[in-house]
Amino acid sequence: MHTFSPSRPRHRSAVVQYLALLLIAAMALGQWGNTAYRMVRGIFGAERGIRAPFSLSNGVVEGMSPFLRHAGLQVGDRVLAVNGHELTGEAVLLRELAHEHLGDTIKVEVQHPDGKHQTVSWQLITPQRRRGGGRPAGWIGPLLLLVILPLAFLLVGLWVVLAKPHDLSAWLVLGILPYFEALIAPANPQGDWTIWFAPFWNETAQMAMPICLMWFGVLFPERAGLDRRAPWIKWLLSISLLALLPFNLFHSYARLWNLALDRAMSPWFLPIDRIERFLSILCVAYFFVLFSHKIFREKVGADSGRRLRLLFWGSLIGLTPFGGMVIYTVVTGEDVSETFPQWLSFGIVLVLAIFPLSLAYALVVQRAMDIRLIVRQGTRYAFARYTLFGIRALLGVLFSWRLTIFFADPESHRRPVDVILIFVLLVLFFGFRMVLSGRLQQEIDRRFFREAYSTEQVLSELSEQAHNFTETGPLLSTITQRISDTLHIERMAVFLRGSGDVFRLQTATGVDLTSPVLLPAHSATVNTLSREKRPAAMRIDDSSHWLLEASDTERAALSEFQTELLVPLPGRGRLIGVMALGPKRSEEPYSRMDRRLLESVASQTGLALENAELLQSLAHEAAQRERVTRDIEIAREVQERLFPQSYPEFEGVDVAGYCRPAQEIGGDYYDVMEVKRESDNGSRQPRLLGLAIGDVSGKGISAALLMASLRASLRGLTLVGSSDLGELMGHVNKLVYDGSTANRYATFFYAEYDPATRRLCYANGGHNPPVILRGDQVVELEVTGMVVGITEDAAYEQRDIYLEPGDILLLFTDGISEAMDGDDEEWGERRMIAAAQQERARGALTAEGLLRALYRRADEFANGAPQHDDMTLVVMRVS
Repeated sequence: MHTFSPSRPRHRSAVVQYLALLLIAAMALGQWGNTAYRMVRGIFGAERGIRAPFSLSNGVVEGMSPFLRHAGLQVGDRVLAVNGHELTGEAVLLRELAHEHLGDTIKVEVQHPDGKHQTVSWQLITPQRRRGGGRPAGWIGPLLLLVILPLAFLLVGLWVVLAKPHDLSAWLVLGILPYFEALIAPANPQGDWTIWFAPFWNETAQMAMPICLMWFGVLFPERAGLDRRAPWIKWLLSISLLALLPFNLFHSYARLWNLALDRAMSPWFLPIDRIERFLSILCVAYFFVLFSHKIFREKVGADSGRRLRLLFWGSLIGLTPFGGMVIYTVVTGEDVSETFPQWLSFGIVLVLAIFPLSLAYALVVQRAMDIRLIVRQGTRYAFARYTLFGIRALLGVLFSWRLTIFFADPESHRRPVDVILIFVLLVLFFGFRMVLSGRLQQEIDRRFFREAYSTEQVLSELSEQAHNFTETGPLLSTITQRISDTLHIERMAVFLRGSGDVFRLQTATGVDLTSPVLLPAHSATVNTLSREKRPAAMRIDDSSHWLLEASDTERAALSEFQTELLVPLPGRGRLIGVMALGPKRSEEPYSRMDRRLLESVASQTGLALENAELLQSLAHEAAQRERVTRDIEIAREVQERLFPQSYPEFEGVDVAGYCRPAQEIGGDYYDVMEVKRESDNGSRQPRLLGLAIGDVSGKGISAALLMASLRASLRGLTLVGSSDLGELMGHVNKLVYDGSTANRYATFFYAEYDPATRRLCYANGGHNPPVILRGDQVVELEVTGMVVGITEDAAYEQRDIYLEPGDILLLFTDGISEAMDGDDEEWGERRMIAAAQQERARGALTAEGLLRALYRRADEFANGAPQHDDMTLVVMRVS
């Protein structure tokens, strides 16, 4: 099982990283561009730039063109001045040459070995050189070797760093590859802007290669066991080589600008150069030792082993011929161009290109393939493809040959059989080219990439089927099973967004889990997938930015499934889930086609999951709504049972009441009951008619509960409470206050009517004043205290009034008096009272008749407008 290392690479500043990369790219590409420009001009016959026809060492001529001997220049002459300028370094000569043109004369003052001084002059002319215009073979090789190959090495190194900027191994590769550009096309100093950095860059690049290669062998893909046992080796070699770098840089400076310093350093140059080459060879050799030990002696993961073997063989094939050439020159001291033929040098350098390509592949690819599989599949596939090409070419050659003979020798080759043969060859060529070739090519692709064809077909079908599922369980089961069977994945998991702002594991294959596995919604994995909206490859040794930010819990969760690819399941505007895919059984990496198809499946799966979640939510809401509706229906039935089901009978009294809630249940309350009280001396008083009406603040269940509490309180107090209604109202207020929240209250009116005396005692707690219709008069029963339930110690007053025969008492809530029409105009108490008087005059002589008439008049005023408040009305008629 893969495990995450507890130690995480430290973040390097992105600004510093990209500035360093920009500086390296500028120097390397700047030198390459200048060198390539001069090389190309020289290859195609133009002048590269005027160069000195002699070479210097410590200011002394050590080689020259033959024509200078006739001008008086000799090997061993010390150059003192150029065009009258004292020679303090080769930069003086280069600067003078840069300002000259072809045909100009240059003068050099020299001192011969015998001490004599002489001024040597010659005319600058175009040297004879091979021109490439005549024969391509004359310029293809140099162009490939000196221009294209160095650029390829540089671009590979820069691309690796851009692909993995936080990986130290990528920077080591960038330190390795510029060496070949500096070695293949060394910067011959010119009197242009490159003179200020090219020599120093060349020295640094050639010094960096063996050190970076050795460190790459130590660290990639994981630290070498040999280095753990003997870490001093790499430090000894690195420090020893780096200690020589200042000498090389000072020597380059002295050669160009300070001949005195150059002469002082001259005795040390050759020994130090040999030591440097020897240490470089040791670094390269130690690289092979480390890799060989990792491959054959150390235990590494399967993927790491494949990377090591691929890089080992790529390095061995690429570097061995080149290294042999370098070692030969070091031992013999001979020049490469004089020792090896040009074709062999070109071949060695071309083989060298295998090394950077294997470096880049081993480092950047998500999962390396076995080298034997790469070679075998690549060779067989290439053979099959080129066989088709050969057949096409053969048919074309035969057709051209027969056609040429047909027209060239008309006497002997214009027989009918020749015409038929040409026609058959023509049909075969175009038939094979237009029909058979395409089909055979498709069959070859299908044979060699059968798994890819099968994967594409199955996953494409799965993508189309995903949206047909309406339940999460069957959908996830089908998706995971089909993906696992198609891509041959043993370990796979699906996380879905759940409650608590986390992604919970919903299904998993190939692993037994003993504890829940969670991914926080703010984790690095979820944030990355939400931001990039595409599959993200994940390697255990990966140092990509998002993986560095992952918590230990997150890494542990993903390591349970040996996760190599994370696929987002997108919803509408948010990430709904994550698929974690482990390695394939074939150990092949996930291809671009795999990712594209998985992304398509994930997109449809995400929508299907969201639809299933929506359907489940709607079903749950419907069930919940049904339960609430049923509960409200029961509550409404209970509330209706709380209202009077029948009225007590009193001689000379006709009473009726009704409550019509605005919703299923309401907060209005009315009651009509018989009240029996005992006197202070124990004698029974006459029967009384109790009338109550109230309006609880708010609507719905909460108001209905407070209404029920108000009714229970009143009923209890009329049995055992005081006969003083002001005191009784105070008790009701206290009970309501104690049994409700601060924002709950009720307006409440209670009265007791004695039919024997026609005396009506009442107390009004903030309710709409009931009215007595007495002929044309209207008597209001004013408020005698505040609403109940606001304060604990509210005071209320009882008042009395005597009714007369024919009087009508109306108790109502504001839902009746404030009924509104479509223009939000209220009916109002004045219209209500007028309607009651009109209906009484029209013959509404019973309480029930007047009650129905008033409800009808209120509805007529509303004219179909929705009822906005509970409507309650009690009518008592005294006869």
